[in-house]
Amino acid sequence: MSENKQTVIPFEEYKLPPVAHAVSGAVGSTIANLFIYPLDIATTRLQLETSKTQSVKQHHKGLLSTLCSIYQKEGGIKGLYAGLGADTLATVLSSFIYFYCYSMLRNVQEKMNSSLGKAAQLNVAQELFLGAEAALISRLFTTPVSNISTRLQTTANKRLGFMDMVKDIFKEKGISGFWTGYRASMVLVVNPSITYFAFEKLRSFYLRMYKRSSLSSLEVFLFSALAKTVATMVTYPFILLRTTMVANTSKSDKKHDSSSPSKSMFSIMKQVVRTDGLSGLYRGMQAQIIKGFFNQGIMYMIKDYVGAYLAIIFYASYKLRMNRRLASA
Repeated sequence: MSENKQTVIPFEEYKLPPVAHAVSGAVGSTIANLFIYPLDIATTRLQLETSKTQSVKQHHKGLLSTLCSIYQKEGGIKGLYAGLGADTLATVLSSFIYFYCYSMLRNVQEKMNSSLGKAAQLNVAQELFLGAEAALISRLFTTPVSNISTRLQTTANKRLGFMDMVKDIFKEKGISGFWTGYRASMVLVVNPSITYFAFEKLRSFYLRMYKRSSLSSLEVFLFSALAKTVATMVTYPFILLRTTMVANTSKSDKKHDSSSPSKSMFSIMKQVVRTDGLSGLYRGMQAQIIKGFFNQGIMYMIKDYVGAYLAIIFYASYKLRMNRRLASA
């Protein structure tokens, strides 16, 4: 039923508007990012190591030892949260735009399916396509801030701030420099769509099997984390390539040939394979999986909580609005 028929739909059938999904996603992503940010920095550092430029001992450094090294050599807690402001801004923008676009596109597609006499529920191809489309739109707007964040995480000069990095990027590459790695990001748009698709399928299968209507917080955490793990394993080489393309942070880092601004994504791929073999394309993947597992799990768990409260607020507003219409009819 619709508002045009002057009826109040029950709470169970009420669908949150895209802006509510966007707000809950942004809140969940921001809080999750605060928890896992040190893992994010350590993962980025591990992705940029090469056997050609690092000793064997350094090359095989793990996530925990990288965290300890940053803590000891770069100012303790402050070093573990270097560039947090820019990264948080990128996270908020990315999540808000992604969830807003995805929810809006999903609603449109469901209406189209119904108008064609089909089931409103999206099929596999539609789920993946809409997720990728939403991610592509999101990355178009958030790539500049994300690139600044990556540069801040990897720069040797810890005195550089957000605006300093903006000036450096513009001086090095012009306005197009803020979208360095966007081509790799275009491939990575399948990452959130695979994550969301896998989560929804795991969720629906589990609820059907146990004849339940909702997941517990722990189950939301585990299913979303597992879904992210699957997506990361599928797309990891492109995650690595994008990080490598962006992290041309200072003159002292120019020994990393593969991060030269003149290099294309495929020439970087060849460079990595020539230096470290095919395994080089999966350098730091374990750390990325650990980071993604906790980040996605916490994000979806909090998003679920926030979404539940927003559903009550938005439904109350909707019901009040409809009651007023019915009273004046």
